[in-house]
Amino acid sequence: MTQEKVDTLGKATRHNLLLKVECTCGNVRYCRSADLMMVYGGSADPLKLKFDCSRCKPEIKLTHLELHPEHRPRKLVVHKPMKIDGKIVWHTERFRP
Repeated sequence: MTQEKVDTLGKATRHNLLLKVECTCGNVRYCRSADLMMVYGGSADPLKLKFDCSRCKPEIKLTHLELHPEHRPRKLVVHKPMKIDGKIVWHTERFRP
């Protein structure tokens, strides 16, 4: 992992990190830090972002994942936020390194 404390989306994006969002019910999502930064801004604290779970009202656990260039996952689906008419809408897409 990186030596620098990753406390903003800008720092996470600088290190090209994925964010793994886990709910207490077992629901897991992966998000690119760069996608989150485009919507929420580079100074946003990833631990203070609101993530919804379709199964429950969660207590979220957030993990930073550093991807090694030679060992990237192949069948990973990431959730990408987009701002449409002032609302944030989440879309899923296959992870492309």
